[in-house]
Amino acid sequence: MSAFRRAGTADMGTRPGLHGQTLVSMGLVDLDRILGGGLPLSSVLLVLEDPYSGQHLNLMRYFMAEGVACRQKVMWLSASPPAGGPGAFLPAEASASQSSSDDAAAEKEQPELRIAWQYRKYIKDEPQQQPQRAQSAASMSGRSGASASTTTGAKSSFARAGAAVAAGVGREWCHSYDLTRPIGEEALRGAALEVAECSGPAAYAAADERAGAFLSSLAPSAPDHATAVAAPGSAAAVLAAAAAARRGPEPVGRLVIESAGSLGWWARGGSGCSSSLGLGSLQAQGEGARQQQEVELLRLLYNVRQRALRARCAVMVTVPAGLLSAGTASRLPHLADSVLGLDPLSDDSQLHRLLPDPASAVALLSVRKLCSAGMLGPRTCDGVLHVVRHKRRRLGLSVVEVDPDAEERLAEATARAQEAYMKGGPRGAAGAAGVVAAKTASKSTAALLCGGPPAPGGGSKALDF
Repeated sequence: MSAFRRAGTADMGTRPGLHGQTLVSMGLVDLDRILGGGLPLSSVLLVLEDPYSGQHLNLMRYFMAEGVACRQKVMWLSASPPAGGPGAFLPAEASASQSSSDDAAAEKEQPELRIAWQYRKYIKDEPQQQPQRAQSAASMSGRSGASASTTTGAKSSFARAGAAVAAGVGREWCHSYDLTRPIGEEALRGAALEVAECSGPAAYAAADERAGAFLSSLAPSAPDHATAVAAPGSAAAVLAAAAAARRGPEPVGRLVIESAGSLGWWARGGSGCSSSLGLGSLQAQGEGARQQQEVELLRLLYNVRQRALRARCAVMVTVPAGLLSAGTASRLPHLADSVLGLDPLSDDSQLHRLLPDPASAVALLSVRKLCSAGMLGPRTCDGVLHVVRHKRRRLGLSVVEVDPDAEERLAEATARAQEAYMKGGPRGAAGAAGVVAAKTASKSTAALLCGGPPAPGGGSKALDF
């Protein structure tokens, strides 16, 4: 008898990955691409928060909204749930018009993406065809033109599909969401979403209990003893495989623990007054109480990871590492399979000035560890540092690239400042700048535009308006 077994029905919202893993989508195409196609089940993703931008909340919104859209079980453990509930926190799916506009924009940018954008300025546009050639091309038969357009459209569609397959992400794999529109309570009426508040002295114990019960409910069904000891290819093994196929897909869940280790887990409730009282009590209790709380945090993450190994669930934990001690912060990555770090990106930083389209850059995402279950060595990512771009309706992640034109402009400005300093010193440079400012302040906008840049040294030009 053959030992071949037909694969059962795939669970909704999952796809097979490498090394026997089952992946779930993060809800964001760029993040799925960074993680290698998605987040494996029975794994823990640790996100080190950025206290300034708060982009970890958007990553949580994507992750939980994707679980709701795929009809998976979702549990959210938070010290301060939003006042409007999950219906006001989770984003709604993007409309068909927005998705089509995104596809059109991606198709328009596709030729530019084939070449590194740093070298665009060296590419010269092809000369336009002659009118005679255009007329001769327009006089061709409609059938040949239709076939050519069909062939071109097929090639472009196949190219987009091939790029999606190469990236490990397809449009049917991940939903599109609009961060500006909440999902609403009516859309969550039939969803298996559970929100639990964990705050106060017993917050970590309550979170451990709720997470343990949730992960235990997602444990895969174990075969009976007769099936386990049956030889491959025997009648008992074949009957057991057929019974497993008839059972259908098993439930899949997602567990989210928000800001574990923050001051909100100490205080009772989520108001600012209670948080200040929790901080005051923490300072009054001393260093020993803080160390005890960090020990409870490490115990919670350890228990969650051990239980997740035996459950069909993907876990996402966000931690404000800046509030923890150096020893605890160094132990956290060892309790997770994948680690992502969010770093602030200030407007006056040098990197922000050198980035292309700096207005949309809000934070930096560093890949510090990737899940390597079933592999002999650790996985490496194509790009370690990425830029988080907030594009009003959605987030975008791209590898850090420096604009060469911005670097040249910055170098020229620095050279001019040094030249002005060497000629007249600080007083001379300041005096010249004051004269130019006073002269340009008394002119109209039209005069400034027609007159061009001011003369060096603040003097008058031959053609000065």
